[in-house]
Amino acid sequence: MAREEVRRAHMMTKAYIRAWADERNRVDVIDMARNRGYPSSVNNATVRSFAYEPNVLTHDLEQEYSEIESEGMRAVAKLRSGKSTLGDATTSAMIAFLDMHLDRGRYADQTEVRTPAVLFKTDGTWQDVEFNVADRLLLSQGMGEVIRLKTLGLESWEWRVFPGESIATGDGAVLLFRETEGADVSTVAFPLSPTQLLLIGRPIDGPIRLNSLIASQSRRWLIGYPGSLRKGLIVPVDEVEAVLTDSPEPDSQG
Repeated sequence: MAREEVRRAHMMTKAYIRAWADERNRVDVIDMARNRGYPSSVNNATVRSFAYEPNVLTHDLEQEYSEIESEGMRAVAKLRSGKSTLGDATTSAMIAFLDMHLDRGRYADQTEVRTPAVLFKTDGTWQDVEFNVADRLLLSQGMGEVIRLKTLGLESWEWRVFPGESIATGDGAVLLFRETEGADVSTVAFPLSPTQLLLIGRPIDGPIRLNSLIASQSRRWLIGYPGSLRKGLIVPVDEVEAVLTDSPEPDSQG
């Protein structure tokens, strides 16, 4: 039996952003494309219709992401509970989850974009088509210039969880750092919750204006605990500073 299409696709993993919700299951959302901030239930936050249903290609991207989310959230739960040492399978699941978050973030502001293309078929005929965001996400998986965390050897890097306060998250929340311009990625940072920051790799000499950095790297969605965000801007209350050695430069997504 064919899988039913997922009409309401979350651009950010629903189980992940639930950590930012209050007792009423509500979070603050900023939709940067509309320059609009508003409270939302977790069930409705970052939802776009049929976002991961390809228009041309046939790969089931929604199912692929669902499997990555399921295994990845188990890893997130272990890290949130204080386990910085993970088994090989759990570590790989977390890296896949971060890679998925990066992929989604690169196209988070392009869900309404349609790209004209010509499709050449194996029988020698051709067809005018329009790629949607899911098609482009799938095609990007074959681009060699796109950074893939799974190729960087993160399994052997140091993994630590730092405490924080009022940390926001967003579609650009996987932060990549280099020690110098042009150097390889040396550090990966990712908010696990409003009070926890995962740091993989080389320590960073802070302070880092973490919320501002997440906002600058995000293309469409920002998520915060209720009362922490306002229209179009991060509220500069208790600006998070992660004190981590040598202050590497943040790398833009991609």
